[in-house]
Amino acid sequence: MPRPLRYHPSEWAPVFVTNRCFQSRMLLKPSSRLNQLVVGIIARALNMYQVKLYGLCMMSNHYHMLLAPKNAQHLASFMQYVDRNISDEIGRIHHWPGKFWGRRYRASVVLDQEALLDRMKYIFANSVKEGLVRHPRYWPGVHCYQALADKRPLRGIWINRTRWAQSRDLHVSEVTTHYTLSFDRLPGLEHLNDYQYAQQMKELANHALSEWPAPENVLGQKRIMAVEPHSQPKQSSKHPAPLCHSTCHEKRQEFITAFKEFVGSYQEVFDQFRRTVLDVAFPYGGIPPIAWSARPEPSG
Repeated sequence: MPRPLRYHPSEWAPVFVTNRCFQSRMLLKPSSRLNQLVVGIIARALNMYQVKLYGLCMMSNHYHMLLAPKNAQHLASFMQYVDRNISDEIGRIHHWPGKFWGRRYRASVVLDQEALLDRMKYIFANSVKEGLVRHPRYWPGVHCYQALADKRPLRGIWINRTRWAQSRDLHVSEVTTHYTLSFDRLPGLEHLNDYQYAQQMKELANHALSEWPAPENVLGQKRIMAVEPHSQPKQSSKHPAPLCHSTCHEKRQEFITAFKEFVGSYQEVFDQFRRTVLDVAFPYGGIPPIAWSARPEPSG
């Protein structure tokens, strides 16, 4: 088991998910077409699996999402669907048939409310802290600030390419479904009405920009959208994703201890499984090596 084990300690536990393009190439460079396809893919996946989406930002070579899946299976199935379809659709746009993602996505569990708000602030700071634009509302790609604070819906499309391939006489509009991306409210803020929640998101973004202010000179939208998608940045972040996010040292240590116990139990059961003992029960919070996919179902 060379890859880190997936571990989701409880139902609907929030996670901070990130992934980066192969060699940090700018394959997610914003464009009207790319934005529509990405939004449509994510919105469709939300309809298929039990996942709550709180925030996201789609940068030119990586993305971040803050979400809460019902369990590890729904998270894995949701992310498999999103990453696979983005690589297929965007790879087609940029004539990039090879490897799209540099690695598997990383999902770090968020353990407390303060850490949850900190992750939202980090998402709001993306595009500004890198010196690309002065405010997240000006990012030309997919960014949750536009929907959560400015109340500008993120709309996208899904193209049923299987049906299109089977009936090539159909026009693309006949196999296209339109979606509007919906966001759930952060835990602890569900009681707010629409206006109050938007104001809360603006305030959170203002705090983020005070911590990660834009430099004096920013790249700007025109130069962002003129970047060659196959190009690589001169420097790219190499920091490993943390196992969890928490502002409480005790909670972090408790999670690490629980994770180590989970890994030990999983490895023990996996050894039995490899010896053809197929009726073993894997520990809660992980994904068995077979038949792990969550069945698509409405998120309700």
